[in-house]
Amino acid sequence: MRGDMAPEADWIFTDARIWRGGPEGAAPGDADSHGVREGALALREGRVLALGAASQVMAHRGPDTAIFSLGGRFVMPGFVDAHVHLLTGGLRLFRVDLRGASSRQEFHQRVADRTRITPVGEWILGGDWNQEDWGGAFPDRSWLDRATGEHPVFLQRMDLHMGLANSVALELAGISAETSDPENGRIDRDPETGEPTGILRERAMLPIYDAIPDLSDEDCIAAIRTGAIGALALGITQVHDMGAVQKLSESWQSLRVLGTLEAEGRLPLRVNAALPVRHWRRAAELVQAEGYGGGRLRWGGVKAFVDGSFGSSTAWFDEPYLHEPDSRGGPVCDLKRLEADLTGALESGLQPVVHAIGDRANDWLLELCATLERRTPGLTESLRVEHAQHLSEAGLAEFGRTRRFASVQPLHILDDAPWIEMKIGEDRGRRSYAFGSLAAGGARVALGSDWPVAPMDPLGAVRTAMTRILPEGVGAGEGGVWNPGERLDLATALRAHTWGGAVAGGWEAETGSLDPGKFADFIVLSENPFEVDPEALGRDVQVDMTFVDGILAHRRDDSPL
Repeated sequence: MRGDMAPEADWIFTDARIWRGGPEGAAPGDADSHGVREGALALREGRVLALGAASQVMAHRGPDTAIFSLGGRFVMPGFVDAHVHLLTGGLRLFRVDLRGASSRQEFHQRVADRTRITPVGEWILGGDWNQEDWGGAFPDRSWLDRATGEHPVFLQRMDLHMGLANSVALELAGISAETSDPENGRIDRDPETGEPTGILRERAMLPIYDAIPDLSDEDCIAAIRTGAIGALALGITQVHDMGAVQKLSESWQSLRVLGTLEAEGRLPLRVNAALPVRHWRRAAELVQAEGYGGGRLRWGGVKAFVDGSFGSSTAWFDEPYLHEPDSRGGPVCDLKRLEADLTGALESGLQPVVHAIGDRANDWLLELCATLERRTPGLTESLRVEHAQHLSEAGLAEFGRTRRFASVQPLHILDDAPWIEMKIGEDRGRRSYAFGSLAAGGARVALGSDWPVAPMDPLGAVRTAMTRILPEGVGAGEGGVWNPGERLDLATALRAHTWGGAVAGGWEAETGSLDPGKFADFIVLSENPFEVDPEALGRDVQVDMTFVDGILAHRRDDSPL
């Protein structure tokens, strides 16, 4: 029975192997070399009450305490996915899926199948195509026109930085041979006729976005809840939502819907929502009026973009692309405006989360931070660099020197690594996806997915960060390993996908580790990941249970628990 002074637990989970998580060096003295200890976990009112040796934790047992044996399974903090597009990802589950389409014929048929069940004249949306899957040639509107009739169609590439429109969509958007390329964007054209091919890059997509009807709140709720429930099945208890990728207004609509779900007790997991940096004044007013949120919903981040994407060859590099010698990519915005917006946001207590992929984009952002720090020391401490995929030597050192947040996505390696040497060469490729150097140098690393650009799969992300093994048949080093010197060990990868994300989102006081007093956001794995081959993560090691606020939010159907 519990001692008179010991608070009574609601739940005690026994026969567990517990990895508490938290910052490096935080493991208790009775843990093994990996920080894992055998024992029990007690919960009270949705928070961690105690963990440790079963004899100590059972002191919190009362007459109404429920006892649950985990049969020796592995318990750890829930995964934090530090970079998702929750609304966009949820919507994609209801739209045309072109991921893995390996020929023009397959591309065409998947779209034609969706056309058959879509009312005449309604938009057909979706995408996730990758031109490398069928040899590298970009599709054009002729791939769509014959199959889609009166439907306007817009299908984005998997990175969301370019898309393919059919002729109906181009007409509705007012894009023709006479339309000039916008600043920071490009309309691909037939070299003989000058007519748009249908491929629109970066800001050239804006007229299409304007022509697409606004979302209903009902569609927004369905998309968010579907995406969130899918995340829970993967062991994700917290996501950092980067907002909409089309209309800026969608980010505000998404936040409003998230707030409604939170107030009604229907938000399945924790969400840290970002708003557009262009709207930082409005975001600052929200924070001033209502704070940064609480419970399962927070806000205060503002999303910005410096450049485009590697796959679309719009990422900004110091030196030209090898396959496009006349192009270095470039910024996708007015840099003076971006500098003013970031400065205003920081001075207002907001957290910029800034997309930067190419080495020049990262250097520009780091140089801006250095300038602002000289003016106001500590001002840029919260700023996050999203992706940080390709770094200069100076940039890599600066990440460590300033302990800059690097929010990175390991599963992008599987999409980009096969083409890195062809596009930017071996030397620049050595500093691509430099997770090991970032972590060893002192940068604060957080792992995420960028869903739906890449799959939402934390165990797969940890596996890829550890092994950097590319798919069979794809060029890499010995054993299929690409840049082996940049691998992370398991403890570092798990920490970056839990504690690292919580710190990057300013939520570490209540999430990211299983310390007493924190929210009881944790998962139960079928095996101890420290005792299996890394390649078994996501295959033999599976998520049996997911808890948010101490409430069972997911249970694997075939789990014996």
